[in-house]
Order: sequence, then C-alpha cells, then structure tokens
Amino acid sequence: MAQPADYPQRGPRTAVVTAASRRSFDEPVLATWAESFIFGGGSALLLLVANLFPDYWYFSFFALTPFLYRIIKATPGESLRLGLLFGLSFFGASTTGWMEISPLVAALRLLCGTGLFALFGWTVGWVRQRWGFNPSMVAVLWIGLELGLAKLGFASGLFGETGLAHPFLHGMAGLLGLLATSAVIVLLNSLLVLAIVKTIQAARTGIKTAIEDVRTWELLFAFNFFTQKAYLVPEGRAPPLTPKAVCATVQARKD
Repeated sequence: MAQPADYPQRGPRTAVVTAASRRSFDEPVLATWAESFIFGGGSALLLLVANLFPDYWYFSFFALTPFLYRIIKATPGESLRLGLLFGLSFFGASTTGWMEISPLVAALRLLCGTGLFALFGWTVGWVRQRWGFNPSMVAVLWIGLELGLAKLGFASGLFGETGLAHPFLHGMAGLLGLLATSAVIVLLNSLLVLAIVKTIQAARTGIKTAIEDVRTWELLFAFNFFTQKAYLVPEGRAPPLTPKAVCATVQARKD
C-alpha cells in the first residue's frame, strides 16, 4: 500500500514523537521541578527573612522544615534538585546587593553557594536512603556546608546572626561558637520535621482503623452472619457427648 509523501519514515529503532506525546513527557518533569521549587524556595524564603530581619530570628527554628520534609521521602536525585533550587533561591536573592559592587564576585558566590547547597541536599538524601533520616547527621552535614560557605565570605554562617538576637543563643554562640549554634538550630528543625511526619502517620493510621471498625460492624450485622458463626463447628472438633456417653467415660476412668 502506497504511503503519502509526508508520512514519517520509521526505521527499526526509530519512534515518531508527536507534539502531544512531547507535552506528555514534559509536563511531569515541569510539575516535579515546580513542586521541588515550592519546598526548596519556601525554606530559602524563611531563611532569608530570618537573616535580613533580626526581629524575626525565630523563623530560623522552622526555616528548613519545608526542605527537610520533602527530602525525607526523596531519592538522591530529587534531593540534589531540592538543594539546587534551595541554594539558587537563597543566593539569587542575597547576592543582589553585590551585583552593583562586583558582578563577578556576585556570580561566583551564586554559583559556588548553589553548588554547595546542591551537594548538601544530595548528601542528605543519600544518607537518608542508606541509613534513614537522622537529625544528628543532618546537623553534622550542615556544619560541613557552613564551613564551605565560610570560604566564600559567609563568616558568620547562615544562622549565626539570627542566633545572636536571642540571649540564650547569644551565650551559646559565645561559649561554643557559631557552628554549634547553627547545629542546634538545624537539629531542632529536623526534630520538628520528624514530629510532623509522625503526627501525620498517626492520623492516617487512626482514620484507617476507624474505617476498618465500621466495616467490621457492618459485617457483624450482615444477614445470617451471627447464626453462621454461632453454629459453625470448627474442623477437627468431635460432636457433643450424650449423657450415656459421659457416664461410660467416667466409669472407664474409675476402672
């Protein structure tokens, strides 16, 4: 049968990709990136508020909650994407003041800071997949992140200046240093995420149990269900003994 001239020619390993199929492939990817941006960008926004406005220092205690909540169930690849979007959002907004002073320095800080955040996200995802989500490990990895950022000029750390606004954290920073203060804040963020996850799991378990209870009561009130269970003789059970058989059994035991 002759084919039209504009009919796409396909070889043994060539597939025809139409515009509709291309959109079907692109939409899930775009939705995944958008979802990751919501969690990573949300944490970046909270962290920016805690850094730029000292009166809102308490934002630092839940700034990482969206990022860590998403990374608990993420693969290392998705964790890398979360860290990339987190760092790009944070440093993209925090380095705008450097653009007028030194665009080259601003670009280097943006690229290196985003890369360190991406590495942090991937490491957290890899550790979680291998050994589970551990708040202490997240705090230790964050210290490594801030040590790398210190080489870029962030000497006070991401949580150092926010922690100094509170007397208790100010004393801890003076006694143990800024890194210890950041580690405590990140540890509290991680524990908050674990509490949220456990609460959601408990709520879902309670709902499932309630549904199962309702189904059990519906089964009990089903037609002829009680009669079947009451008069059902288990397999392997002997029939009930008659009075004559009982007397014979007792007499046999006496003899």
